[in-house]
Amino acid sequence: MPTMTLLAFVILAASFLSLWIRREPKIWGSLLGLSLLFGLAAGNIAWIGLIFIIVLLLLWLLWILYDRKPNVALFILLVCFSAALKMRFFPGYTPFSFTPKFVVGLEGSLIGLFPLAFLIPLSRTTRDWIAVIKGTLVGCAGIAILAVVATAAGATHWHFKVPTFAAARLLSNFFLTSIPEEGFYRGFIQNTFHKYFENIKFGKILALLVTSILFTAAHVYWSPNAQILGFVFLASLLYGGVYLISGKLESAILCHFLLNLIHMMFFSYHAM
Repeated sequence: MPTMTLLAFVILAASFLSLWIRREPKIWGSLLGLSLLFGLAAGNIAWIGLIFIIVLLLLWLLWILYDRKPNVALFILLVCFSAALKMRFFPGYTPFSFTPKFVVGLEGSLIGLFPLAFLIPLSRTTRDWIAVIKGTLVGCAGIAILAVVATAAGATHWHFKVPTFAAARLLSNFFLTSIPEEGFYRGFIQNTFHKYFENIKFGKILALLVTSILFTAAHVYWSPNAQILGFVFLASLLYGGVYLISGKLESAILCHFLLNLIHMMFFSYHAM
């Protein structure tokens, strides 16, 4: 990986980590800006791509004004714009390819950075982290059940391997997938639906189901196989359920990371 590209990703990861140390806009914002500058220098982002990122930031700043009473039109716009950015529908981005199937980009992770920076309570105290650990243990039990069911259904098969670029895949899984996706889907979308459905019986469950449908729909772009998408839906129910049980987003992040890691090392899909 070229030095400039590597620095862009490392500094972006530092921007995420800084949120758990001190959630200060001057810190995470400076790191994000530096990451984007290195991305521009490396050719991973063009100036038009930077404009779309600025638009996303402006949408989030608007959202903060409506946080106490979420605006439906703005919510739909923010979700659609973020999804388009994540799925690389906008021009101005050149992801780095380790292999034809392992491609990483800077822009997709930003859908989760902004809600984590602006909205979502993060764990700080020992008590918080104990709750995170308990939630993660529940998630591990759910992962084991999903693995057994997926194997029995023929959706996956046992295949232990150390993947190529293992360290890069591990870090990408954590910083570019698990953290931002959980920040966006659970921390933002599921919480927002919960606010919309708070006067409805079983509103939390309904919010979980709708969020999981959206999460699954987003994965059609990556894997249109119906059987695999069924397990993506179940995985999303697990992540969101762990979040509801623990009340800590970090539990969902760790659960997401562990499921992806276990699949990466121990299982392969029959159909992609």
